[in-house]
Amino acid sequence: MPARDPLAGVYSVGGGDAALANVQALTEAFVLRHPGVKFQFDTTLGSEGAVNLVADHTLDLGMASRELAPAEALLVDRLLVGVAGTGLVLHQTNSVKDLTTAQVQSIYASRITDWSAVGGPSLAVIPLVREKGSSARATFEMVFFGGKASYGATVLEVNGGDQIRRSVAGQSGAIGTIGVTTDNPEGAGIHLVSVDGVSPTRQALRDGTYKLRRPLYVLSPRAGEVKPAIASFLEFVRSPDGQNVIDRF
Repeated sequence: MPARDPLAGVYSVGGGDAALANVQALTEAFVLRHPGVKFQFDTTLGSEGAVNLVADHTLDLGMASRELAPAEALLVDRLLVGVAGTGLVLHQTNSVKDLTTAQVQSIYASRITDWSAVGGPSLAVIPLVREKGSSARATFEMVFFGGKASYGATVLEVNGGDQIRRSVAGQSGAIGTIGVTTDNPEGAGIHLVSVDGVSPTRQALRDGTYKLRRPLYVLSPRAGEVKPAIASFLEFVRSPDGQNVIDRF
């Protein structure tokens, strides 16, 4: 009878969903080597929740899709597993294909209120922004407003990327933000616009040409506080085999 794998057990992973595909691919590759290991995912916690719950050992691993604040970086260790972008999407019938940084700023400050002002149809602009605490919103505000956004009266807050997609698809004048990690993330009824002539392609996200991007991290307890299976998983992520998994994204 084969010896039981000492790493066998059930381990918890939680946070936001932006890094989910990357982390799941890594855990699946790891489980092939250690069939007795099982990972359970919770993507309802967000990046902030991931930091706090890993720090107090409620979670074995966390997923974050933004840079950590200095105080957060003291609580957990982090390991880069990819990058994600924040794309700007319009209704599929809107003819606008590109916006400048200044135009995006003016739209979200409610200084531009009709699409005809940026070469589009004569149609009222409906700007949508993610909820407070969203890493996509934090990235958007950092890139376009230096971290301190002054939203205009026409801006509406929408909870969740899926709801943004549905809202933009359902309102011909809407503009919103969605997470992007591949070249074709748009979905039904919407289309991406480039920013300053640069589209959020996979290559542009990787090389930093597209500025509206954020890191994807796996979070773990500080060194010396990690379960053996988690330490082994992190070692796998850093290995050539683990990096090959990441390179698929």
